[in-house]
Amino acid sequence: MNKVIIPNGANAVVAEYKEQLIPEYSGNPFIEALPPVYSKEEVVEKLSLYPRYNPEERRLDDHYRIHMVQRLFQCFQPLSIHFDLESRISRVIRQGYLARNPFKPSYAESLQDGYKAIQSMKWELSSNASFRTTASGFTIIGVSGMGKTTAINRVLSLYPQIIVHSEYNNTNFSMYQLVWLKLDCPFDGSLKGLCIEFFHKVDDLLGTDYHKKFGVGRNTVDTMLSVMSQIARNTALGVLVIDEIQHLSSTKSGGDEKMLNFFVTLVNTIGVPTVLIGTTKALSVLQSEFRQARRGSGQGDMIWERLSKDKSWELIINAFWDYQWTKKEVPLTPELSDVLYEESHYRHCGKTLCDVTNTGYSFRERGYHSKSD
Repeated sequence: MNKVIIPNGANAVVAEYKEQLIPEYSGNPFIEALPPVYSKEEVVEKLSLYPRYNPEERRLDDHYRIHMVQRLFQCFQPLSIHFDLESRISRVIRQGYLARNPFKPSYAESLQDGYKAIQSMKWELSSNASFRTTASGFTIIGVSGMGKTTAINRVLSLYPQIIVHSEYNNTNFSMYQLVWLKLDCPFDGSLKGLCIEFFHKVDDLLGTDYHKKFGVGRNTVDTMLSVMSQIARNTALGVLVIDEIQHLSSTKSGGDEKMLNFFVTLVNTIGVPTVLIGTTKALSVLQSEFRQARRGSGQGDMIWERLSKDKSWELIINAFWDYQWTKKEVPLTPELSDVLYEESHYRHCGKTLCDVTNTGYSFRERGYHSKSD
C-alpha cells in the first residue's frame, strides 16, 4: 500500500479498492478499501512472530545469553482463540460499515450534518432517524496476564489504522477513514477521562484539535459523548476497542446505570462496533442493559480462560523449544513439558513462554541445571 503522512498526524495508507466476493460488501468504499478477508492459513502467517535465533549463540558467555532470552517477549504463536478473535474483528468492522456507505443519501446526509455540528459546536445526542445502525459489539473477559491485550493488538495490526480516500469510481471522495481506535480506561476511573482520551488519540492520529475544543473546560460527559458521536461519523470509525474497563469506577462515573447507558449509547448512537476488554472485575459493568444491547450482535462474548494442557500447549511448547540458550541443547520430554506447564500455570503467565523460561527454582529442585548453564 502507498503510505502518506497526515499533517500533524500519523502515517496512513492511500485507499486501494478491491473487488468483493460477498455481494453486500460491494459498492462501499469503506469496506472495499480494507484488507481482504483472510483465510486461516493467511492469519497464521500474518499473526506469527518468531525472533531470530542462531545455535552458535549458545557458546556465548551467560551475561550475553540472559539478554537473548528477552527476545522471547517478541514471540507470538497463534492459537485457536486468536483465529476466533481475528474472525470476530473482521466481521464486526465490515458489518458496522454496511449501514454507513458514504454514497447512500441517508448516511451522506448524516456525515454532512455531523460536520456542520462540529464546526458550529451545536449538536444533540440522537441518531439520525433515517439511519439504521448495523453496529454490534462483544466483550473479552479473562484474568490478568492471559494475553488479551497482546492478542487484540496483533489482530488490529492486520488493518491500516488510517485510510486516505480521494476518488472512488471516478467520483471525488475526500475523506480520512479511521479503521480502528483503541483506548485504555484511565486509572482515575472516570467516564470523562475516557472521553478525553478519545479526543487525544484522534488528534494524534488525524492532526485535529478536538481536545483543545471539547476536552477542556466544564463540558459534561453527555456533551463529550455527543461530540464523540459526531467525530466517529466524520472519521468513519470502523471499530472502537476499550481496554482495561475494570478501571472504570461507578462512583466517579455517576453510578452503574450511567456507566451502562454510556456503553449502550456508544453502540446505538455512534453506530460503531465497540469491543470491551477487561478482567473478571469488570463483570459488574457488563450486566443487564449492555448485555441486552449486545444480544442481537450474533458475535457472542469471549471468555479468555487459562491455557489448558492440550494441543494448544503442545503447539506453543514445540514452537518455542528451539529457542535454547543453554550451553547444552536439551530435547523436549513429557516431564519437561509438565514442569513448564506447572510453573506457567502457577505464575498465571499465559502471554508467551518467555516468563516460563525465566523460571529456575523448580527446575533446580528436580535436578536440572540453572538457566545460566
